[in-house]
Amino acid sequence: MRPPLLIPTLLLLANVSLFAAPDNSGSAFTAIKQLPRGESKKLARIEARDGTPAPERWYFIMHDPKEESGVHEYVVAGGEVVASRALSQFAESIREQDVFGLGPLKIDSDRVAKLAQEYAFANNVTIASMNYALKKEGADAAPLWSVSCLDESGRDIGHLVVSAGKGNVVSHEGFELEPYAEQKEKPRTQASYQVASRMERRPPPPRARPVAPTEERKDVFTGLRKFFTGH
Repeated sequence: MRPPLLIPTLLLLANVSLFAAPDNSGSAFTAIKQLPRGESKKLARIEARDGTPAPERWYFIMHDPKEESGVHEYVVAGGEVVASRALSQFAESIREQDVFGLGPLKIDSDRVAKLAQEYAFANNVTIASMNYALKKEGADAAPLWSVSCLDESGRDIGHLVVSAGKGNVVSHEGFELEPYAEQKEKPRTQASYQVASRMERRPPPPRARPVAPTEERKDVFTGLRKFFTGH
């Protein structure tokens, strides 16, 4: 008979096995290298569906001033461009101010997948697939990764928003607990406040009065006179 602690341990391992080691070979930054030269400068949006964690297809939406809608979409799958068209299911129109290019992008999709895994593990939920989106809201806004985490039934169990420049988590809707929360600084208890308060109220020790050199010599001569004369 197996030890009783073995089953919960196996369940926890199964919970994260799918996303335990994200592979950047299918990441967004790897896929974008397949686009025609110079097209990445026009990048305004990235989309993908059903990532486990890497999706089968990446959709790159560009701004094309020659098109009335401003939209041109490339689809990359299996390491090559499989579609190039002037429409997209993800955007009806693209404006020049929507473009961010590759310059501000530092965080790839595999890093975001790993963050999602850590939040899922902290909240004891299982991710079956993830939907990715990368875009910015407003001309001066920074591009953000937005990742929806789904269970096996397709239900949304958590939503992560991550800065594509610095990798900081902007929001984690649906994930109540944060990873490694127990390692953060704990709040001071009432007892610690009382101890600190007493220490703050305690007056500092008196400082010794410095003795001038003339006074020190006078004390020495007085001691010697009393030793030899008794006065």
